[in-house]
Amino acid sequence: MTDGKMKSSNKKGVVGAASFVVMLIGLYICSLYNFLLFHMLAEMFAVVTACSIFVVTWNARKFFKEKQFFPFIGIAYLFVGILDLVHAMTYKGVNIIPSIDANIPTQLWVSARYLESITLLSSFFIFKNKKKAETYLLGFTVVTTLILLSIFYWKIFPDCYLENAGGLTPFKKNSEYAICLILASALGALYFNRARFDKTLFNWLQASILITIVSELLFTTYIGVFSAAIILGHYFKIISFYCLYKALIETGLSQPYSLLYKDLADTRENYQNLFFNMIDGFARHRMILDENGNPVDYEFLETNQAFERLTGLKNVAGKTVTQMLPDIKDDPINWIDVYGNVALKGEPARFENYSASLQKCFSINAYSVNHGEFVTIFEDITERKEAVDALSSQRELLNTTLSHLGDGVISTDKTGRVAFINPAAEKLTGWPRAEALGKKLEQIFNVCRKENNEPTCKADEMDSLYEDQSMVFPDEGTLLHRDGTRIPIEEAVNPVKDKNGDVAGLVLIFRDITMWKQFQKKLQEANELLEDKVAQRTQTLHQTVERLQKEIEQRIKADTRNQEADQELRSRAVQLRALAGKLTMAEQAERRRVAKVLHDGIQQYLAAAKLHLSGLERKIEDSRLRGMAIKIEETIGTCIQMARSLSADLSPPALYRGGLISGLRWLAGRMQERHGFRVTFKSEMENVSLPEDIMLLVFESVRELLFNSVKHSGISEAEVRLTKSEKNQLCLCVEDAGSGFEPSEIPVSENMKQGFGLFSIQERINLIGGTFEFESKPGQGSRFNILLPYKTEAGSMPADNAPADSLETTMDKNDSKHSKKDIRVLLADDHAIFRKGVFQSLRETEGIKVVGQAHDGLEIVELAQQLTPDVILMDINMPGIDGVEATHRIYKAHPNIKILALSMYEKKDYARDMISAGAVDFISKGCSSSEMVAAIRNAATVSL
Repeated sequence: MTDGKMKSSNKKGVVGAASFVVMLIGLYICSLYNFLLFHMLAEMFAVVTACSIFVVTWNARKFFKEKQFFPFIGIAYLFVGILDLVHAMTYKGVNIIPSIDANIPTQLWVSARYLESITLLSSFFIFKNKKKAETYLLGFTVVTTLILLSIFYWKIFPDCYLENAGGLTPFKKNSEYAICLILASALGALYFNRARFDKTLFNWLQASILITIVSELLFTTYIGVFSAAIILGHYFKIISFYCLYKALIETGLSQPYSLLYKDLADTRENYQNLFFNMIDGFARHRMILDENGNPVDYEFLETNQAFERLTGLKNVAGKTVTQMLPDIKDDPINWIDVYGNVALKGEPARFENYSASLQKCFSINAYSVNHGEFVTIFEDITERKEAVDALSSQRELLNTTLSHLGDGVISTDKTGRVAFINPAAEKLTGWPRAEALGKKLEQIFNVCRKENNEPTCKADEMDSLYEDQSMVFPDEGTLLHRDGTRIPIEEAVNPVKDKNGDVAGLVLIFRDITMWKQFQKKLQEANELLEDKVAQRTQTLHQTVERLQKEIEQRIKADTRNQEADQELRSRAVQLRALAGKLTMAEQAERRRVAKVLHDGIQQYLAAAKLHLSGLERKIEDSRLRGMAIKIEETIGTCIQMARSLSADLSPPALYRGGLISGLRWLAGRMQERHGFRVTFKSEMENVSLPEDIMLLVFESVRELLFNSVKHSGISEAEVRLTKSEKNQLCLCVEDAGSGFEPSEIPVSENMKQGFGLFSIQERINLIGGTFEFESKPGQGSRFNILLPYKTEAGSMPADNAPADSLETTMDKNDSKHSKKDIRVLLADDHAIFRKGVFQSLRETEGIKVVGQAHDGLEIVELAQQLTPDVILMDINMPGIDGVEATHRIYKAHPNIKILALSMYEKKDYARDMISAGAVDFISKGCSSSEMVAAIRNAATVSL
């Protein structure tokens, strides 16, 4: 194929050259017949070529690589052609313009050659010039006009040809030499900048300048205007313009790829190199739709080498995903719908997922380039995921071990500040973990040592611990408790090194040796007593026996004390187990507190910021700033979704709002949503009332058991049953038909690697007076029973209401902006910052008027009675009475008032409760200002 193209190109070149030679022969014949005809044809060839150069370069100026050089040359040659045209029209004997002698056409010739040569030279020095082409056009127009005026009107241009004074004037000859010198300089500048031009273009430009120099030298030798030197000079001029034609017109039109689109070719080549050599997998797809426009499959259009390496799929172009991966429809995630949403709606997606068909974990970015098409870029993170999971397991094991260790453990960072302290160290030092973290080690661990038999305490002694070696202090020290108590201890310090071998921190291990000191003292006393007895051997055997009996009695007492100490240790173990239960409750309280901060604080501020930004967006006239505002609004919306999801995971609202049964229903849905794990929940009871700490412990235990089923059962479903036995016991049963396990083969240490494991669940259930039982066999599934004492059944747990703000019923006093036909809106929300955001957003909206605000349910009922608004924006969770009860009361008293439910949560349960109470619709607080305005207007038009 390439050889054929080369032969075709060579053939065209031969035909073109032959045609040009025939044209030159024709011109020569014309010169023999009539010189004026030859001269006119030669000049018109140059004029037409110059004008063609201008037309091509002017219209293609935006596409040239050198955006200054080519337009500058094209404009210059337009005016060179104009001067040549006037030169041909005024040539002696043409008589187009009467009373013209031979001097004027010669002056026009010299001026055109000066303009041409100076243009060629200066064009190689304007590559970085930023002037527009229109500026060059104006400049050449002015210069050409001045030249013509100096010749025809002012007559100040130097004489170039005098018929009665020897023909060519010295100015004319010197000018030709000067022009040749300028052209030679232009030739050198062209060679210096040769890297900027295509090779073919460079060769034609070089030939054109060289032939122009030869032509100018010929024009220094003629005597008459019809001499042979002029004919030969015009031949060289024609050849010069022909070379210029080949350089700029033919190359520009016949070979646009190499001239006009050279950057595009380079860019495409760079893209191809990047595409095929990138480390991450890349694939472009086309979505396949059914007759209803729903995605049913997608086709591979293009992949790179990394795609084949990561997936093992080869030659997939033109094939569908169901052909390459038939099991994809059995995957828990419907990938066709996910990618269909990206391809058809243009919404990018980013997620991590384990592919069961490929047995790998991928990090995937998906986005749409064209409607109906999407691109995926993915990275194999299987090893990283496994490493993170292993590290997490080891970390949990270490934390559990250190938390239950009897010795005190404190670790520091490289600055000597406390980074970790275990419960035993908290007890020995008197510093709680929350206060100790971040403080200097010597503030927490203040030890006195003996120097010259005198106890001294030095705070700066800790600096010596950062030496590059482990050390155990040979002398015992006395630890100063925070309350001033002195505790004898022994300690060991080990440095922690970074990858460079430098000390990055310390690990300090110490223990209370009070009892050991007591035993040591008693042993010393016993030794002294034995020495006394040895000294008294000479005494009677009776006395020796008596002393031995006393010694035996003392040793029996010591043994009794040892037994008491052992009993005390057992008691402390029980206390530690109780402490572990309290820590679990504290953790749940902290999770609830963080969830409350997310819901009542961060989410409200984000929702208000989104509303403010929506109002600001409508005022921005700059489309670029408006686009940035929209992107920021979308980002805030994403943050609201993430905060909402995190808040629900930390502290499920359904659990605190509706009790244990509501929380377990929520958990079943959450497992399906997050893990694709179907949980069937059955309950024989409509309501269960348990103390909060017990309810939390039971809920977390069920959640941990379901997580274990997700990870280890090998199936995608389980069942949770809540029943009540005849012995007034609640029974929660978690059962799956998965792979099962052998309970006797699981040691306690392995069972506790994941923190809230089976052993841990059993210990905590026992602490609250319950029983935890489980049965499992390999291949026969697993069943876990949690039994709790239960006597009464009361109402459901009250909603977790946030503290209300102070009363604020702000009326919109700028009545001039609103008419009587406006929709009158009453706002009810216990978060002042969100109310302010909604108020600011709605007050600028034409046709809507905010007539009042309330911060709790009782107040909104009163204001509805007083103000009778058209629409009420009602938050679900409020102090006093919640939004559901307030909606019920208002709807019963004023059925014409339209109520819109508001909540940070987007759950169907909340919408169903509010609509059942009388609300007309449910919207999220995370919606935009325009969505809220549309909802208000739709609600106002609802007919009851």
